[in-house]
Amino acid sequence: MSSKEKGIKQEMKQETAKKTKKKTLILSGCLVVDNKNENILLLMRKDHRFYETPGGKMKEGETLEETALRELKEEVGGITKIKSVEYFGNIKFTVPDGREAVANKFIVKIPSSSMSAVKVNEPDNFMSADWLPVKDLDKYPLSPDLKVLAPEIKKRLLK
Repeated sequence: MSSKEKGIKQEMKQETAKKTKKKTLILSGCLVVDNKNENILLLMRKDHRFYETPGGKMKEGETLEETALRELKEEVGGITKIKSVEYFGNIKFTVPDGREAVANKFIVKIPSSSMSAVKVNEPDNFMSADWLPVKDLDKYPLSPDLKVLAPEIKKRLLK
């Protein structure tokens, strides 16, 4: 094999390695809570049958906060007013299809008067948008990232 052929073969191996290497998903979502931090809004996912926060993949050029708020508006209707947005933190986990992900979360407070107007905007993906008591969070079927975050969510919201 000539040195040129060896070089081409090496380039092909490197290109294949790049294509097969899975990128870490960068996700951003909202921990939507009422004024008193007693209730949290979670979406019941149809395909996995667990609760998750409104959120999704970051688009090029977006900040984490912009991603979280865009996804909130796409997935949940009826929220007309946001009182505050505060970075909560992030967690690394594996999504159900096996990819690695980093989920960033923001605490988003809305007025209690907006709670009853909340509705699912993506009925193909979500069965319901439910207000669940923060104190009982670990009693519900939760997404992989929420299972890990639940104790810290309870600790920080129920001070």
